[in-house]
Amino acid sequence: MTAFSCLRWFVFALNLFFWIAGLGTLGVSLWLRFDPAVADYMRINNGLENFYTAVYILMAVGVIMTLLGFLGCWGAWRESQCMLVCFFIVLVVVFCLELACAILAYTHQETVKRYIENSMYDTVYEHYYRRPEYTEIFDRIQTGLECCGVKSYKDWLSSYFSSEASGRSELGIGAANYGRVPQSCCNEDGLRDYPADCGKSFDKMELYTYEPFLHTKGCSEALYEKVYSNLDVAICVSVIIGALQLVGMVLSMLLCCWISSHKEDDRKTGGYYH
Repeated sequence: MTAFSCLRWFVFALNLFFWIAGLGTLGVSLWLRFDPAVADYMRINNGLENFYTAVYILMAVGVIMTLLGFLGCWGAWRESQCMLVCFFIVLVVVFCLELACAILAYTHQETVKRYIENSMYDTVYEHYYRRPEYTEIFDRIQTGLECCGVKSYKDWLSSYFSSEASGRSELGIGAANYGRVPQSCCNEDGLRDYPADCGKSFDKMELYTYEPFLHTKGCSEALYEKVYSNLDVAICVSVIIGALQLVGMVLSMLLCCWISSHKEDDRKTGGYYH
């Protein structure tokens, strides 16, 4: 096998990897966009433009990488200079998009975390139980992520839901540690042992008494972990893919120049360069 054939097959294999990586990237971005827990949260909190911007950029990268892999494979297989030049240009665009997406995701971690916490506090304290759409969606979040409140179930004790109008007057209790949480906060044990009144400070006992029957993890942490889970792994994979893309840029130009050079020699000698 000649050096030219080795280079051509290497470029072909590299682009096959890009095609598979593009499908994987597209799959991850679609999961982030349409995951039920994330989608529910975004329905009641539409201020995270930066998060969805990063997701849409990632989606575009996935689509372009899939097409990129096809272009590169076809160009290497057919020895098409036009395809290889297109591959190089698109690869540069994809690399820039990936870099922008990575910067957005990395630099806005704390912003996303603070926004999730603040907007969840707003929902728990002000909207839950007053507005049916907020109540339904936040119940789904608590059930789906097995969480309760913003940082813990204790957040509900200061909420409208657990106030005089909706909780404590019914219980006849006025102390700060008495109140209720939504039934969606209850774990399997709570729903089994207290199917009718799980979450209430019944029997005039403080709510923490029933902690074994509640989800103890806060929903802000649970949602943040879901969005940013395995971020370190994703960054490492992105660095590897970025390095391979740089290699792909160099090799595609080498192959393109080699094809051009050999075609010129063929025209002079009438030979065949394979």
